[in-house]
Amino acid sequence: MKLLLLFVFLNACNAIYYNSSTSSPPPPPHILLLITDQFRYDAWSPLTTPNLYNLSQSPSSTTFTKAYSSTPTCTPSRAGLLTGRGPWNHGMLGYDSEVDCLSYPTTLPSSLPSHYQTFVSGKDHFGTYPNGTFISQGYQNLQLYDGLTEEIDHYDQFFKSKMGPDIDPMATGNLSWNSWRGAPYIYEENLHPTSWTSERAINYLQNFDFSSSSSSKMFLKASFHRPHSPYDPPKRLYDKYTSMSPSSPTLKRNINPGTWDDKFKNTTEMPAEAWNGDPGEEEGFISRASYLASVEFVDEGIGAILDEINEQGLMDDFFIVWVADHGDMNGDHNLWRKGYPYEESAHVPMVIKMDGEGGGAKVVDSVVEIRDVAVTVWDVVGVLEEVKEKDTLINGLSLLPLLTGEKTEVRDYIDLEHNQVYNSTIHWNALVSNNGVKYIYNAWDGTEMLFNLTADPREANDLKDKQPELVKEWRTKLIQMFEDEGRGEEWVKEGELVERRDASLEHSLNFPCL
Repeated sequence: MKLLLLFVFLNACNAIYYNSSTSSPPPPPHILLLITDQFRYDAWSPLTTPNLYNLSQSPSSTTFTKAYSSTPTCTPSRAGLLTGRGPWNHGMLGYDSEVDCLSYPTTLPSSLPSHYQTFVSGKDHFGTYPNGTFISQGYQNLQLYDGLTEEIDHYDQFFKSKMGPDIDPMATGNLSWNSWRGAPYIYEENLHPTSWTSERAINYLQNFDFSSSSSSKMFLKASFHRPHSPYDPPKRLYDKYTSMSPSSPTLKRNINPGTWDDKFKNTTEMPAEAWNGDPGEEEGFISRASYLASVEFVDEGIGAILDEINEQGLMDDFFIVWVADHGDMNGDHNLWRKGYPYEESAHVPMVIKMDGEGGGAKVVDSVVEIRDVAVTVWDVVGVLEEVKEKDTLINGLSLLPLLTGEKTEVRDYIDLEHNQVYNSTIHWNALVSNNGVKYIYNAWDGTEMLFNLTADPREANDLKDKQPELVKEWRTKLIQMFEDEGRGEEWVKEGELVERRDASLEHSLNFPCL
C-alpha cells in the first residue's frame, strides 16, 4: 500500500512539473476594452442593459461590485487607465483638457507584446499635436470621437460628409457637452456618435485577420462617449423612458431633505451646465429618463459588437473588460455631472470576461479601481514584470487572482481624490474600504464625512458625529498615505491634515510633463 501511494505521489509531481515546465502555454487572447463614459454603477440592469447583463452572466465573467474611479472626471481617470497608476503617481489630481502628456515611460497599448495590433473606436481624450494630428499614446489605428468642440475628429468628418459642412451635429435641443437637460436626437440614428462608435468597432473586427495562420492579436478599445451629456438618445428610447412613472425607483432621484443634500439645493438658478441645484420634478425626471435612454442606446451598440464577435465564433478567444471612466450624479443629492466622492460619481461598473469557457459567473465584493485594468491586461499577456521594471510608479494591482478565484481581495481600501472642480469648495480626498467604510476629507474647509456603505449605500446618513473614533481612525490612514507618498506640508503639517484652498495643486510632482 505504501509503495502504491508513493507511486501515485511521484506521478502527480511529475504531472505538475510537466504541465508547468514543458507543456505549451495557452495562446494569448485577443482583447476587447469597452469603456462607457459617465456611466453610473447603478445604471445597468437586465432590463435597461440586457447585453451588458448577459456579458456579466457568461461562465467566464466576473462582476466587480466595488469598482471605483479614483479621480472621477474624464481626463484624470483615463490617465489611470492608460498608465496603471493612481492619481498621485500619474500626477493628474483633477480635470485637465486632455491626457496629452507624452513622457509616461509605459502606457497600456504601447507596452503590449509586438504581435498585438491596437485599435480605437470612439473616445480617447488624448488631444492633438500643434499640427492637428491626434496624440495616440501608443494606439496604432484611430477612429475618434472625443466630443470636443475645439477638434475636428473622425466622427465630425463622417457627419459632415453625410449632412454637409453647415449642419451642426450638436443641434439637438440646444444641449451642450455638460448640460443636465435631455432631448431626443433629431437626426437619423445611424448618424449618432453611439451608432458610429459601434459601427467603426465592428468594421475593425470584420477586417482583422483572425485566421489560425496569423500570429497577430487584436487589442480593440471601443470607447463610447455616451451616456455622457448631451443626453440625446433616439426618440424611440426617449419616449420609452419619459412615458414611465416618475415615481419608479429607476427614475426617482436620490434626494434626502433635511440632510447634507440641502447644502447643494439651489432653486433660483439652473444654468445649462449647472453643477448643483434642483430644477424641479418635471425637468429632473426628463433628465434622468434621457440619461437612462442614452444608457440603453449604448448597450445596444455594445451588443452589436459582441454579436459580431459571436458570429465569427471568437467569443472564447477574447478577454473582455467593461468599465466606466466615472459616474454621473444626475441630480442625486442635488448634484450634477461628476467629480465628487459620492457613489453616483466615483463608483463605476466593471465586468471582466476571461478567454476560454470558464467555470461559472462570479461576483467579487472587494474594492478595485480603474488603475488595475492596465495592470491586469499586462499580466494576462505576460509582460507585467517587464513593464513594472520600466515604470516603478505603477501601483495598480492585477485582478487576475480575483478572476481565477485564487484571492478574494487585493487591497484593504482604495484612495480617491479630486482637485477643485466647478466650484473652489469641491476639493476633496476619500478612502473606501472593503467593509463599506467611506471617509471623506473636504480640503476647502477641513470638514469630514463618514458613511457606512453596507447599511447606507445611497449615502443618506453622514455618521461623522456619531462615530468620532472611526473618523479618527480613517483620518489617520489618510495622513499616513500622504506622508508615505511624500506630499509635503501642503498636505500634512505637524501630523494634521491641511486645508487646501490653492487651485494650483492640479498636478503632483510625479506628473512627468510639468
